[in-house]
Amino acid sequence: MTYSPDWIPTRIEHIVLDWNGTLIDDLDLAVRAVNRCGERFGVVPVTRDRYRALFNFPIAGFYKALGFDFACTPFATIVEHYLECFDANVAQCALHDGVLDLLGTARAAGVGLSILSASHGDILRGTLDAKGLHGRFEHIVGLSHNRAGSKLDEAMQLMRTLDVRPDRTLYIGDTTHDYDVACAVGWRPVLVSTGHHDASRLLRSGAPVYGGLGELLSHLTCRWSAGSNDRSVEHD
Repeated sequence: MTYSPDWIPTRIEHIVLDWNGTLIDDLDLAVRAVNRCGERFGVVPVTRDRYRALFNFPIAGFYKALGFDFACTPFATIVEHYLECFDANVAQCALHDGVLDLLGTARAAGVGLSILSASHGDILRGTLDAKGLHGRFEHIVGLSHNRAGSKLDEAMQLMRTLDVRPDRTLYIGDTTHDYDVACAVGWRPVLVSTGHHDASRLLRSGAPVYGGLGELLSHLTCRWSAGSNDRSVEHD
């Protein structure tokens, strides 16, 4: 869909980005890892489209929707089997188109950048290192466990660490969970439809939805080039 750039805050001081599905194109790997679990534990394969229609947080509910029986196989065992495939291969996934342009343009505009991910922090930092991106971000926040739950607590902590007015922080993600997290801490959410949720699900959230980072960047650039992000001017 096409949105007016007017929805973008008149003064953006920081951008927080989701990682999986937003910056890195790991959807096909995730589907493969889920189907590896299905093969091991007797659940029919999921297609890419069905995955995007059902994937959700907390992840346990997603696996139940696919037909996994936790009475037969504990959720922690399924997650462990999934991560054996996913973590070993995620660094080979490509970045989405527009990632480097977005990061470079934000930096040139004086806007801070951080990552907030539901991935384990060690895997997240290792993948960023493999992509040469680790030094691009002020804060890199992942989970400290593999329970595949919400990242709301980590978002609250990051919000306090940033010490930036929440309404001057943009959060870019690819799932309705990203939208919910952003709203819970007061960040301005925007979603891209290139990741783990399809566009129809994202649109139902009411958030602005873009077809990719390039389309979003064109609107951000419009705001920045117009001088609305000038730090010398206060906009309340």
